[in-house]
Amino acid sequence: MFKSCLKIILPAVLLCSAEVQAAVNMAVIAPRVGELKTFGDELVNGVRIAVDDLNSEGGINGEKVNLVVVDDQCDDTFAVSTAQMMAVNSSREDKISVVIGPYCTNSFDRVSAIYAKAGIFQIVPTTVARAETQHNHGGLVKMVGSTDRLGEDFFAYYQEHFDGQPVALVYDSRLRRVVEMAVSVQNEFRRRGVPTLLKTYNFANYGEDSQQMARDVNAQGSGVVFVLGSSEDIASFSRELKDENSGVVIFTSRYQANGKYQEMMGDLADGSYFMALPSLKDSPDFTETLVRLRLKGAEPDGLGVYGFSAVKLWADLVNLADSFDYADLTGSLEGNVFKMPWGEVIYHNGNPAKSINYGVYRLQNGEYTQVY
Repeated sequence: MFKSCLKIILPAVLLCSAEVQAAVNMAVIAPRVGELKTFGDELVNGVRIAVDDLNSEGGINGEKVNLVVVDDQCDDTFAVSTAQMMAVNSSREDKISVVIGPYCTNSFDRVSAIYAKAGIFQIVPTTVARAETQHNHGGLVKMVGSTDRLGEDFFAYYQEHFDGQPVALVYDSRLRRVVEMAVSVQNEFRRRGVPTLLKTYNFANYGEDSQQMARDVNAQGSGVVFVLGSSEDIASFSRELKDENSGVVIFTSRYQANGKYQEMMGDLADGSYFMALPSLKDSPDFTETLVRLRLKGAEPDGLGVYGFSAVKLWADLVNLADSFDYADLTGSLEGNVFKMPWGEVIYHNGNPAKSINYGVYRLQNGEYTQVY
């Protein structure tokens, strides 16, 4: 039978759950070490809470769910290798029925193609760059949509609180996901008829000279600066920017800035804004479930809500199809209405009819507060 652990020759790739007598196996893929560990832990904890919740009620269709936690270390080689190893487990006892993730979209098209060929259903609980998903597969669900929603949500908050102020968009053209986000911001300023309020700066044009880049941005007189790139570049540039002009307002992506931002910025990090998936804890569509979980001593935080929701979406599909089969689940997905914590959703070719709105968070005294 499935031993709650995939036997692959890659160090520290997998962390395995306690063995459960189960006919259906689920894998969650997320970073468990390094600077992205916080987000990986949130996602895994949410999935684990949902699996425990299902198993406490007798499982799915009378079958217990066995959870395998996979650490692909956000590395291309590990991401492909772990997908290949999961794909070869074809016996009823060992087969992975569904993958939740990955958190990092390394070699995404290649990995998702491996899962599709092996008949492994896949639900991605975080936003995915359209540039990284050139191919759709029937059993691939991009649960919350794409990263290009960010531009519209940033502009809505900017218009409400900083309308008319010049904005500097600082990004790294060498990172595909970053380019998509940057383009979405540029397109929104054009669509709203104010393209001249936005000036762009590219990390690739400045090499390691964050100080000169900060000087150029401050010389433009931008009151708002939106920074997208690697965590180290975001933190290094933002510190230089604040050293030059403490009054400038910085926006970034929480998932890109991660822990490096506060670590390198220190007290200068206070007052910064972060775009991220919304908390959903105050969502009326999630209240009943959250109350029930709290009574059990469980509470999904941050991305945990999205990991939890991915498992519940899969459970709904299994119940609709009355099957764990890949093709049956794919058929159940198309065109049906699913109640999610952020509202009712219809999926077409694995894509939601509308990507979920980003939330805006403000960092103050080391605490993130959702302000939009």
